[in-house]
Formats: sequence, C-alpha cells, structure tokens
Amino acid sequence: MGNYFLSTESDKGVVLVQEKYLNKIWTLQFDGSCATSGCGAGAVLISPEEEVIPLSFKLQFFNTNNTAEYESLLLSMQAARERGIKNLKVQGDAELVVNQVKRIYQVKNERLRNYRNAVWDSIEEFDAFSIESIPRA
Repeated sequence: MGNYFLSTESDKGVVLVQEKYLNKIWTLQFDGSCATSGCGAGAVLISPEEEVIPLSFKLQFFNTNNTAEYESLLLSMQAARERGIKNLKVQGDAELVVNQVKRIYQVKNERLRNYRNAVWDSIEEFDAFSIESIPRA
C-alpha cells in the first residue's frame, strides 16, 4: 500500500462517535479515482441516526482507478475502526473491487490481490461486515 495523508472534513473537526451508536450498523460509502492531476479517495460514514461524516484522502503515489478504489476502501475502513465502529455495511460503485472482495470475481493482478487480501484482513476486525455494489452516481 502507498503513503497517504488523512483529513477528516467536518466543520466540527475530528468527529467522535457516541458510545451508544458503536454497536449499531454504520454505512460506509467509498470512492477512489485517478486522473492526470493525481489520485484521491473519499468516503462518507453514515451513522445509524443518518449523520454523515465525510472523509477524504490524497494519495501521494501513482495509482490506477482500481488501486485508488481499494485505497479508499482500506483507509475508510481504518477510519471507521479508529472511531470504534464495530458493525459496517459498505457500499461502493467499483463493481470489480466489490466483487473481488466478495469472492465473486477472481483477482489475476498481483497488486490487486494484495489489496484484496488486506481488505480481508481488515474485515476480521469488525463484528459484522457486508459489502455491496451500488450504481455510479
């Protein structure tokens, strides 16, 4: 995985999660992309009470769109864990990434396989985890 800088964008600064919400299911929507100007990753954590916590990550290395999607997923899962969230429903528009994580698609590229394995390792740190593909906006 690459080097990155994490910023939590909120007018409240770093958002702390109330303990009564930690064991409920949170939603994580992630997205990553690359262009000639650089790569980035973003996500939103949505609380059980529908409070939205935006996250953004500037990737400081060359990526493909697929690796940027994996970086976004991994960094967002890390942000959820750091907030003490234990139950996560993940949604992403990267069909390839979602289906590789779900074991529907094979992973032929070694770099993507390493990312997929890192996601699998990260999943073990949650009490409940699901991932699904959603249509691109």
